[in-house]
Amino acid sequence: MADGNAIERLTNLTFALLGSERPRDYEWVYAHVSGYAPRATEAFQRQLNRDIQTIRRAGVPARMENGLVWVNKDAYELPPIEFTDEEATVLGLAGDLGRTGSLGAFARSGWAKLAASGATRTFDGPTLDSVDNDVLRLDAETVKDVTACVRAKSCMSFDYQPAPTVAPQRRTMAPWGIVALNNRAYVVGYDTERDGERAFRAMRVNNVRRTAGRYVEPDRALQDIVEDILRGPVTDARITLDSGVGGAELAARGAREGNEIVLAGVERDWLVRTLASLAPHVRRIEPEEVRVDVVKLLEALGER
Repeated sequence: MADGNAIERLTNLTFALLGSERPRDYEWVYAHVSGYAPRATEAFQRQLNRDIQTIRRAGVPARMENGLVWVNKDAYELPPIEFTDEEATVLGLAGDLGRTGSLGAFARSGWAKLAASGATRTFDGPTLDSVDNDVLRLDAETVKDVTACVRAKSCMSFDYQPAPTVAPQRRTMAPWGIVALNNRAYVVGYDTERDGERAFRAMRVNNVRRTAGRYVEPDRALQDIVEDILRGPVTDARITLDSGVGGAELAARGAREGNEIVLAGVERDWLVRTLASLAPHVRRIEPEEVRVDVVKLLEALGER
């Protein structure tokens, strides 16, 4: 059995060779790999030869030839691993939830399987251990019940409370998964009663039960569905501003033509609120219904 010094030397040698992009000569190994100095040249080379044979028997395809040592990485390294969005979601959630102590509850609730059914997490977005994050506060029983319906492709009925002061509503849908977006989690699926895609704040969903009904499959990514639902109605518009007024927020989402800004497919509510903030400098708004909404918003603000 190799002693502790030998194990440390073999480990150092293995990682030194794996971390190198090119073969290393004997002198480099002697100078940089801990465990060989201060042996004489011949003793060092004999020891190095024995070590190469040892790590080869351990499965590392190391070579020693013509004064050089290296590892055949093509024969040793695993091929690149590419994850689907769903698999990456599972890994991302597991990493974040593991740091918060909540992983056990989500493992018991089948969160990984739910994620594989469509839950999404964007890695360059806010981390999941945010204080105000739905994912960390979801009821495990609700997650488990939704997961079961998603896996079984079964419709479900559930209680949904839009606001704390509003009585719960009994709703029915064909669930597709849970999507995490902007620190909130949404149960997304096909509302069989209203015949359309719907997303419900997961924290306001409870008392989930399987129910009979036609299960409708999604025809696009769940993340896109939730983003479109939350965006609300969109509109095209042409806005005329006073000369010299920047309107940078509008211009960033459209195309400027002198004092005019042309927008296509922007969220209507955002446009109305932005135009209201620029009201003293807005000369013309098309279409008319957007102008009417801006006037109504300003009148409501004036009454307050």
